Amino acid sequence: MRLVRTLLFMCLALAASSNAQTQVSLPKAPQARFYGAVDLGSSGTKAYLYSFAEEEGDPFPKVEFSQTINTKLVSSMKEGRFTEVGIADAASAVKQVVEAMRAEAKKRNITVDPYYVVGSSGVALGKNTDDLVKAVKAATGIDVDFVDVANEGYFGMTSAVPKKRRGSSVYLDIGSGNTKLGCLVGEEDIKNFKSVEIKFGSKSGRNAGAELNPTDIFAGIRQFMSEKVAPAYKMESMNTPCLGNRQRIYWSGGAAWATATFMHPEWVDDNWVIVSKDDLEKFLAKLSAGTWNQQPVYHWERLPKGLTQEMQHQIKERAEKEQASVKDIFAREDIYSGVSIMKTVLEASDPKAILQFVRTGNFIYGYALERYKLASRE
Repeated sequence: MRLVRTLLFMCLALAASSNAQTQVSLPKAPQARFYGAVDLGSSGTKAYLYSFAEEEGDPFPKVEFSQTINTKLVSSMKEGRFTEVGIADAASAVKQVVEAMRAEAKKRNITVDPYYVVGSSGVALGKNTDDLVKAVKAATGIDVDFVDVANEGYFGMTSAVPKKRRGSSVYLDIGSGNTKLGCLVGEEDIKNFKSVEIKFGSKSGRNAGAELNPTDIFAGIRQFMSEKVAPAYKMESMNTPCLGNRQRIYWSGGAAWATATFMHPEWVDDNWVIVSKDDLEKFLAKLSAGTWNQQPVYHWERLPKGLTQEMQHQIKERAEKEQASVKDIFAREDIYSGVSIMKTVLEASDPKAILQFVRTGNFIYGYALERYKLASRE
């Protein structure tokens, strides 16, 4: 439809230039609105400056700017409470990313609607979230909202899964401290989203593996997957049949990003990257051997024909930036744990299901989208 609209604009413009006496009123360009959203997560603070514009009644988002800062908010917790050091670290990170978004907005001369700071479901479990809220408010002047597992999963689904596939797919987000899964049964509404949580994520799975086998963390992680994660998911999938009965899984999170980045670097520009069970097994083997961060193989034959050497060079440059980012943000053991969770879920549901990494999937987008829709109705 966008292509049709573009062609229509071109035809109208040509008609206007060929006949000076004919007045043509071009359709008005959609009016964009901008939102600054901060995902205050367990191990990192992620900021996204979004633009939304209406086209035929549907909002189309675009990430105008993004920034991520790793923190020790959850890793420094003691007995379920955030420490003063962890809170200060998180508040400082939020302040930095908000200031970066404001600077970007000023540079582009755009007006941003309210900036949002939202704590993830993992952060919401902290016993002293009030202390965190006060610190962020003092540093930025912005109140902090929190999402539970169900809302985090639902908002993530609306960002990750194409509308036409939301009723026939599973959404899965592997975070640092937990794994969120869900499937929509019925009309698109939070009450129809069947949400499930596995209380293990990439970092908590890594820590559990280290406790089981301090001398071989990777063996410990494998043991943990078979003894804890597989039974937990099997029970949840029996209680929520749509998890195990659907043929397509949309996968988001750091482990998904790492897998797509190193196993399919040629698809760096694709929003959805198909990842096979074989990809998971090969990547796990490379992670275990310590060869995962070596120069990946580019399968140019998988891309459309006609790519020039210059085009390939530009794709490699963008892919290498992604690879560098992954290596800067994630530890090898954490990635191994996250990919192992995905492999465990896939084998316990349908090993032949189509698995797709979602490059732009995250709950904070869905949260901002919901806020946009509410504001549009006012």
